Amino acid sequence: MSIQIEIDKEKLMELFELGVLCAADFRCLTADSKQTVSKLCLTSCSKRLQTAAATIPISIHKQTH
Repeated sequence: MSIQIEIDKEKLMELFELGVLCAADFRCLTADSKQTVSKLCLTSCSKRLQTAAATIPISIHKQTH
């Protein structure tokens, strides 16, 4: 059973950033929605990667290069 809902894009971004919702968990019903979700997802992933890179100690980071 599926449920059709509408959600504010800021709330969706918050859910992506918290890691509690993934774009693979649902499907978009319109091309505009799909494009917006793709952008939000990429932005969220980028932020997570930047945060992860900032928490790697310099000594470990240098060893892997």
